[in-house]
Amino acid sequence: MSDGGLSIQAVGERCGVNPVTLRAWERRYGLIRPARTERGHRRYSAADVARIRRIVAWLDRGLPIGQVRAVLDGRVSPALAGNPWRQAGDEALAALDELNTRRLEQWFQRLTGDYPLEKVIGQCCDPLRDHLRARPDGAAPRALLDSFLRQKLAGRLLARAPSRRERGWLLMAVGDPLPAMTRAVLRGEPVWCLETPLGWPALTPWLAGDRVIGVAWVLGEHPGRRRAEQLWPATAAPDRPALCAGPALTDELATPPWLRRVAGDRAAFDAALDEHEQRGERGATGLVS
Repeated sequence: MSDGGLSIQAVGERCGVNPVTLRAWERRYGLIRPARTERGHRRYSAADVARIRRIVAWLDRGLPIGQVRAVLDGRVSPALAGNPWRQAGDEALAALDELNTRRLEQWFQRLTGDYPLEKVIGQCCDPLRDHLRARPDGAAPRALLDSFLRQKLAGRLLARAPSRRERGWLLMAVGDPLPAMTRAVLRGEPVWCLETPLGWPALTPWLAGDRVIGVAWVLGEHPGRRRAEQLWPATAAPDRPALCAGPALTDELATPPWLRRVAGDRAAFDAALDEHEQRGERGATGLVS
């Protein structure tokens, strides 16, 4: 870290917190007070970064955002009994059951202003979708929630798209697009994300250039045998990394030897992409998991 401190963008990347959230923590809750340059730009010290990481750690343990400052300052003992994510989920359920999209918008804006997007998705949105999937009358509110989340993530995906001179991964959703969209948004690196997967022949023009680092299919649903053969034919021989991941990836799914299977959560997926980027791989050798 330079003597001048880190910018808000650099701190956001280092700590995994969106700059919008960092500003909310400063203005709304007084959790951090970075220095300012003569032009008013925020500059964060090593102590600020350490405090932000402590904030994130307390949020991970379930401490409501409104209690964090008092706990960090040693004025009160933490009270973890109240689950902010359950309360947020109940509020979203009420909005969905009432078809109240304005209230849903306010709910999402407040949450993503107070908490990192990754936590909003993982701690609230994903469990809420699972709850609605299991609820006998949950099909309609879940469809509304999914449509809402796709719209909210779509704008962020446009901002994540590589610029004219950048390279990036190509992520393609198979079935339910939200797992792919979420991984693309939370990736924090330039990425293209397609909600509708392309058959292999349609990919070849893009793969002939140098801008696509690799291709990753994110399975929101299990593709049928015929569909799988269209997506990743056994005769294909990509000259760059090709991965298959997502919640619907199972042992029963047949994949060709050149397609690497990445089981696990979003962290495992990001690690697999990072691994290939660090190696600078172009060939298919060694891609079998």
